[in-house]
Amino acid sequence: MPQLRLDPTTWLWIIAGEPAARQPARPPTDCPFCPTADTTGELILLEKHNTVGAWTVRVLADRAPVLATEGELDPCGEGLYDNMNAVGTHEIVVEGQAHDATLSTLAPGVLRHTLEAARDRIHKLKGNPRLRYVEIFQNQGAEAAALISHPHAQIIGSPMVPTRVERELRAAHNHYLLKERCLYCDLIKQELKDQQRVVEASENYLLLCPYASRIPYEMWLLPRRHHSSFEDHMREAAALDAMAAAFHSALRRAEALTPVLNFVLHTEPNRRLPTWLREDWQTLSDDYHWHLEITPRLPGRKKTLPEQEFYLNQVLPEDAARHLRIL
Repeated sequence: MPQLRLDPTTWLWIIAGEPAARQPARPPTDCPFCPTADTTGELILLEKHNTVGAWTVRVLADRAPVLATEGELDPCGEGLYDNMNAVGTHEIVVEGQAHDATLSTLAPGVLRHTLEAARDRIHKLKGNPRLRYVEIFQNQGAEAAALISHPHAQIIGSPMVPTRVERELRAAHNHYLLKERCLYCDLIKQELKDQQRVVEASENYLLLCPYASRIPYEMWLLPRRHHSSFEDHMREAAALDAMAAAFHSALRRAEALTPVLNFVLHTEPNRRLPTWLREDWQTLSDDYHWHLEITPRLPGRKKTLPEQEFYLNQVLPEDAARHLRIL
């Protein structure tokens, strides 16, 4: 079994070793997510249906999981170093039956069902106390690391909190301790006041290009009212409808630039944690603010300078927002 190894110099977790046991490869022309695909060996975890009964969204266990579903974590230390078995969950959200659709061109209702399925799976997976975080992300286009063109998102339940999310949690927590306010709520107020980086503002959501955008035309979608948990916020049908509409508008603008993009959902970590960890997040409901990050991948644009570990963004977010507003 592969290991999760912690780099003590950066606190980054790395999957070391051969990934979990993989099922036999399919023929390259056989899409595993189309309705005619043989899903033998792929447990259907959840399906959402339209009014005539055909599935619009289905959640499958990944055939090639990056984390094994069976086994014990067995965390251990080797002197300075820490590791554990790479145990967790890896699932696929198949978004609609149309093989050549993109996120902004999905059939009506599919995007809402995707959000609903994400909500349901996060709730389910957070019932497992060894999963400290549930991440939902999507790569669209080969240049964005998508291996299959059929629209699909991925859900990974992991025994650790991703480094970028943990940094957000720490920053939000420190801001709250200092000012007794949510960092993201303060950010929303300032962006609405400045109006330089706002792409679209509706009653319920704000779409903006962040002040320190990492890549050209990066966008964040944030609920205007405070919510730390995506899955709890999406309990009501009206909340799902509003989120689907705001998300679709953001995706339409991104795809007007390029069909190649990534998105990732940042929500609060699992509260079913050991006592010593729970003490770090006593103000979580008040200080964190869930959001979506959307990153279009324009051709010829570098994401980073890998040797120097810097992000290089040649497009100011103020200019990006001005352009996105008219799309």
